[in-house]
Amino acid sequence: MKILQINKYLKVVGGAETYMFQLSQALQDQGIEVKFWGMEDSDNIIQDFPGLQATNINYANQSVKSKISTTLDTVYSKKNKKKMAMVLDLYKPDIVHLHNYNFQLTPSILIEIKKRGIKVVQTIHDSQMVCPYHRLYNFQRNEVCTKCVTGSFVNCIKDRCFDGSLLKSTLGAAESFFYHSQGYYDKYIDTFISPSNFLAGMIRQKISKEIEIIPNFTKSQPKDLSNSTFENYYLYYGRISDEKGVLELIEIFKKTQLKLLIIGKGPTEEQVKSKVKNISNIHYKGAKYDKDLFDIVKKAKYVVQSSKWFENCPMTIIESFSLGVPVIGSNHSGFKDLIDDGKTGFLINFNNKLNAVSRLLEIDKISVLELKENVNNYYTHNLSEEVHLKKISLIYNSLLQK
Repeated sequence: MKILQINKYLKVVGGAETYMFQLSQALQDQGIEVKFWGMEDSDNIIQDFPGLQATNINYANQSVKSKISTTLDTVYSKKNKKKMAMVLDLYKPDIVHLHNYNFQLTPSILIEIKKRGIKVVQTIHDSQMVCPYHRLYNFQRNEVCTKCVTGSFVNCIKDRCFDGSLLKSTLGAAESFFYHSQGYYDKYIDTFISPSNFLAGMIRQKISKEIEIIPNFTKSQPKDLSNSTFENYYLYYGRISDEKGVLELIEIFKKTQLKLLIIGKGPTEEQVKSKVKNISNIHYKGAKYDKDLFDIVKKAKYVVQSSKWFENCPMTIIESFSLGVPVIGSNHSGFKDLIDDGKTGFLINFNNKLNAVSRLLEIDKISVLELKENVNNYYTHNLSEEVHLKKISLIYNSLLQK
């Protein structure tokens, strides 16, 4: 079997790329051939199809004049459609597995894939198909937003969701309107995969194609299988930004004597440093990676994720579970898919600070050992590489038999 993985970035930028590379490695370990196509970049982990990769477009660094000149390529790229055709004819994959491709690659590539009768699977990593800004969050109002999910994409223009820019917001709305009005997603995708019921519920409001629910996975990390080893601290790790609720989490832990470690980097890290400077029970540790990070995660009593915006299938929870660590998460979105309240962790309304403080103090009195055992069982039966690969392989083989 030959699989072509398609994603705008062929380097690790976020959870989508981490998942794609981990899945691909797991497939290759099973003897399946995998190649990749996306934007050209000297930092790419993979350099398949040299000369045929999509031109690198970074909209954040473009001038207004450049943005206008690339408007049509943003919505529909004839260049990428042509390159896609050449890659498909050269590689002849059995399955194309799509990840994030809107804007930089554009759904124009779907025509060439379907024209050749190649089966198409798409893992939905974010809310792009129902939210032009793909975040379900309005940073101007600093609040969750689902206006385009239940209504018109014109709301993106009205609220200037793209960084307050009328031009970018109009482009985003136009892209969403065009592909939905032409039925691209229902017409050209054979199977959709959503990592969470939450996201699938959002997407179903705009498309009619069936969606398979398969949560993400991660390789199990070495851990103490006795389940009794942990230190008495809580841990937040991940992006340090406003929508993640880190500043609010600090205010909550300030009202307790519970020890909180914060790991990560991002646009609000200086504010975090300032806020915790003279607080004895809260410590900012900066960014940590790989073994250095996981050594701290696996010793935590709980990992805490207080995100204000909607999450799909947070990799921090899956990683924590792989290490036998229960998670305290926000009582919404993909958190509710992964956390069984009272069994593998707890769900809290972090917006209500007084209630959150009270709930944390209650949770701290509960023995964590039974939760750790539940977490290990849940990870083994739902989030392990073996379980995930079986489900993906079943989809691939089922499509090829049609």
